[in-house]
Order: sequence, then C-alpha cells, then structure tokens
Amino acid sequence: MRHYSLWLEKYGKSREDLLTNLRGYKQEVNSVKKTIEDKRIILPLDKNGPEIKARMCFVDGGEGIRELLGAAVYFIRASGLVLDKTGDAVTEKFVRDLDMDIVEYDDYVKDRVEFLRAMMEFSVAERCVEEYKPEYLFIDGSLYVNSRKRPVDCEEYGLCRKRFVRLLKLCKNKGIHIVGVSEDSRSRLLMGYLSMKYGMKFPKFMTDASILRLIAKNTRYRTIAFTPQSRFEAEDDINSMIAASFPTAYIQPTEVSNPLRVDVPDWETEFDKIIKLIVQLSRGSKQYGYPMPLYLAHLDARIEQKQADWSTNQLIAYLSKNDPDLYETILKERRHGYRP
Repeated sequence: MRHYSLWLEKYGKSREDLLTNLRGYKQEVNSVKKTIEDKRIILPLDKNGPEIKARMCFVDGGEGIRELLGAAVYFIRASGLVLDKTGDAVTEKFVRDLDMDIVEYDDYVKDRVEFLRAMMEFSVAERCVEEYKPEYLFIDGSLYVNSRKRPVDCEEYGLCRKRFVRLLKLCKNKGIHIVGVSEDSRSRLLMGYLSMKYGMKFPKFMTDASILRLIAKNTRYRTIAFTPQSRFEAEDDINSMIAASFPTAYIQPTEVSNPLRVDVPDWETEFDKIIKLIVQLSRGSKQYGYPMPLYLAHLDARIEQKQADWSTNQLIAYLSKNDPDLYETILKERRHGYRP
C-alpha cells in the first residue's frame, strides 16, 4: 500500500473520532426508541389465512445508458407479468416493450432516460389492464414517489406525469387495485408522519428502515397505515384533474427481509387485504421476503451491461463507417474508457 505510514496515522485518528460521534448518536437513538415504542405503530402479521385467488399484473422496467462525446445511447425495457390464479391451474403471460435511441447529452440526461423508462412501464401497465383486466396491478416502486418526482426542465417530465395520471384514472374507473411496492432504505415518510403527529425529533442520519429495525428487530410485522403529508394534483387534459394522496404501510414478510413500503391511492378500500396478498406472494422467495412475481418481472426487464455495451459498440461501428464526421463530432467514445 502506498503512503503506508500516513494511511495508518489517518486511520487511527478517524476511528477514534468515529467512535466518539457514534456514542453521541447512541444517546439520541435510545431516546427515540423509548418514545416511539409507546406509539404502537407495529402490528403483527397473520401467519395463516385463506389463499387469495385473483388475476394480477406485476410491472417493472430496466434501463441502460452509455455516454459519448456529445450524446448518449439509451436502452429501456418494461415487462408486465400477468398471473391468473382464479382457476384450478395458474397461468402466466408476459407483456413486453423495448426501445433504444440517442439523446443529446446534457445535465438531465439520466433523469430524461428515467422518465422514458417510467413512461414505458405505465404504457405496459395500461396494455395489461386493457387486454387482461386484472383485479390487482402491482408497480415496482412507490406511487407516492412517482407522484412527487423532482421537476426537470425537459419535455419528458411533463409527458411522464401525464402518463402516470392516465394510469391512475384508468385503474380508478375500472375498479382495479393499483399498488406500489418498493424496497427503499432511504425513505423518511414514516419519520415525517411521526414528527407531525407526535412532535418527535429524530437524528438526521436515521431513516424509516433504521427506525423499524430499532423497534421491531428481526420479526414479521406490518405497520399502521399512515398518509404522507403532501397530496398529488395534476391535469391530464384541459378539463380533467385528479387529486390524490397515498396511504402507506411498511411490511416485513420474513424475519430477515428488508421492510417493504406499500402504498395505494386514497380511494382504495381494501388495503388490509392487499397487505395479506403481498405477504402470500412473498412466501415463494423464502428469506428474501419480496413478491416473487414482481421479482420475475424485474429479472425479465433488466438490461445487462453486456447487452448495452454490445449494442452501443455495434451502433458506433456502423456510424463511424457511414458518417465519419458525425462520429468524430458527437458519437465518439470518451477517452477515459481507454486509459490504463
């Protein structure tokens, strides 16, 4: 190791400072734990119950991006798994979409690709709803987060917002239960709710996941349902508006899984049944504790790095032969990829 003595000196000092800081945090954590355990936000999960039979759809997406000199090549894919458990036999069908293109490189290129991927997910979800009429539609990711995406000065942001509104309205009009499911270790929605309702103060480094670990440890549980403070309002055309909030609960389906954040629109009346259904769907993943059909949709939609690399290299080779000037100007690979 280079600069060995300097490294050891800095390491010794840093670890002492870290221990001192953590001891201060520990006092704050113990204070929070004592206060929060009296609020009874943790509820037990039913271990047994009748199996819920229904036609369900699970949607997820994937993306890949390669940055060039003045442009970026992106790849997006979305998959919807339709699972029919209404009869004696279980049937499965995938609905898929895929796109690739070049966008000019700017400060928001990653956000723009994310919006494009989200739009494709919503489009696949709409197709599943229209063609297969599921009772439940599960979206990978939080409905609340989708409704609160940070505004970006680009066309894709507005289009994505409108597509999300359209999907919400479609499900509401057809009586379909739309559900968001996410593993989010950085969320602070529960903290915001507890702070607002009880005036509690939390250490800045804590998140919802760390709070739940603190009070529930490695147990199977669900939390009470709570509603994040802000509401979602948007127009999808001149004469139509939708306003919604998103009741939320955390679930830990197995003793060693991560907490799942589940949210639904505020017109949903069967939240408890949905939670039971998610617990049932998570049994197949054993200790992982995540709805297995949603995980299968994720695997189907994921874009491997080698797929993105191969496609980009083929495109670069084609353009370098057919339009060398364009290639040298904006489509050439960056030099740092070739540095030793």
